[in-house]
Amino acid sequence: MEEYIVDVIFDGNKEQLKTYSASPMEVVDSMLSFDNVSAINKITRQTDKKNWSFDNDNIQSLRELRDSINNEADIIQELRRSH
Repeated sequence: MEEYIVDVIFDGNKEQLKTYSASPMEVVDSMLSFDNVSAINKITRQTDKKNWSFDNDNIQSLRELRDSINNEADIIQELRRSH
């Protein structure tokens, strides 16, 4: 697990959230699970400061797709397999 700082829009305000995940994909998944997060702007891995920008055009579709999967363990297993 690595530490990430995520620049998001949370309840309409720019915020930085800290999370621990195995990959940037898990970070995105984690942020999608928060209804209050309306945009993911940038993800920064703290160990090497590598960062990723996020295209928010499909955030609602991704959230709906994630919500259609009823088993949280399946989501995590698949994300870690693709990492």
